[in-house]
Amino acid sequence: MRAAVVIALAAFAPALMAQSAAQTIKVTRAAISQSEDGPTIENGSAFQAGDVAFFSFQVENYKTGPTGKVQLTGHIQAFDSKGTPIVARDEEVIGTTISQEDKDWKPKLRLPIQIPSIAPPGNYSVKFEVTDQQTHQIASGELAFPVGGKGVEPASALTIRNLGFYRSQEDEAALKIVAYRAGDMLWVRFDVIGYKYGEQNSIDVSYDVAVLGPDGKQLFAQEDAAVEKSQAFYPQPWVPGGFNLGLQSTMRAATYTLVITAHDAVGKQTAEVKGEFRVE
Repeated sequence: MRAAVVIALAAFAPALMAQSAAQTIKVTRAAISQSEDGPTIENGSAFQAGDVAFFSFQVENYKTGPTGKVQLTGHIQAFDSKGTPIVARDEEVIGTTISQEDKDWKPKLRLPIQIPSIAPPGNYSVKFEVTDQQTHQIASGELAFPVGGKGVEPASALTIRNLGFYRSQEDEAALKIVAYRAGDMLWVRFDVIGYKYGEQNSIDVSYDVAVLGPDGKQLFAQEDAAVEKSQAFYPQPWVPGGFNLGLQSTMRAATYTLVITAHDAVGKQTAEVKGEFRVE
């Protein structure tokens, strides 16, 4: 009985030795930069909406078959600060045969990540993994990267925020004293948020513009001054609005009221905001 046990253990010894010698696949050198294979972003630096972030990582301890076969499958996906995917999950397959001279080769998987042109600021992340199809081992990781820029306060219902009057299209700061002269060009910017999404993150947002005189009577009106009707993989978080109005040279000095009415066709919502300006 004792001899039988010894023989059984000896029979399994090679398998046990092979298992202990097996390595565990690893992902290493995960990096994100502003150019392909460029230097990683420095502390304090941030991407902006519309930028492309170049992500990559390397794989170690993958299996090389008896003939030098390597078979790996990688997946990469990026998310915004709320965990919403900003790009579709990418798959990259590495199937090749390497020679003895290339035994230290470390495969690199890459993905250029297009940050949405309208994206809230915050800490974004890349989640990635690789599977060795020969051993069925999986290694994964996550890397954060900052996105800066302007944000708009969320709203549970259709809302118009950040209404501002400007002297020209190029001005970044809104006027503190909203005053123009008759014949001037009046510029306005604002944001619409809180609308609902349809299929495939579709939106259907429009707004009307009206100007009321000092007595409250309507002097000007334009329905559907602008319409934002689109769909995208990433749900557009807000709709930036803007327009200009040419003030008539005959307008008398007084305080006037601008009325903007936004419509959400998907959520069947309406919102209104008013702002006063003076003609001097």
